[in-house]
Amino acid sequence: MVHILIHLLVTAIAVLAAARIVPGIRVRSFGSAVVFAFVLAVLNVLLGKLLIILALPFVLLTLGLFLIVINGFLFWLADKVVKGVEVDGFGSAILGSLMTSLVSWTIMFVLGHL
Repeated sequence: MVHILIHLLVTAIAVLAAARIVPGIRVRSFGSAVVFAFVLAVLNVLLGKLLIILALPFVLLTLGLFLIVINGFLFWLADKVVKGVEVDGFGSAILGSLMTSLVSWTIMFVLGHL
């Protein structure tokens, strides 16, 4: 349970970092980032695997690069659910997803929670 909470907080910090780096992403508060991270996690659990299975030919054809599009879509979808986070377009969602993944992976690596 503690690991899940740490991962949630790290993802919220990564979303805040993405908002400062990627143009077109705005986060009102840390609380909004936490809610966004939670919604993103739920969407990944509920829709992520299903989308990967449905898009498996594209994932294989692009050697896994289509996963970036799927993650961007889930990031964009989470934006539509959470009111305190705004993503201007799908391109910003893809860049935000990439930045969030990179920052959260780096923080989790430094913390030793990978």
